[in-house]
Amino acid sequence: MSQFGMQMPGGRARKSSGPDVYTGLLVVATAAMLAACVVVFMQAGTIGKGGSAIALQEPGNVVLPPK
Repeated sequence: MSQFGMQMPGGRARKSSGPDVYTGLLVVATAAMLAACVVVFMQAGTIGKGGSAIALQEPGNVVLPPK
């Protein structure tokens, strides 16, 4: 196809030294996922056994802190 001056989709006409749009989207998505994990971990600490985010409640005996 190059004899007709056409390019394949996704091909780059020039070398780019900087990050492209997809790299920026990846950074934004990673930051959003990290923020969501932090929020979930903090909230798990408020309802976890003894205030611990990783401690497990006993099945059938779930105790929530008073409001």
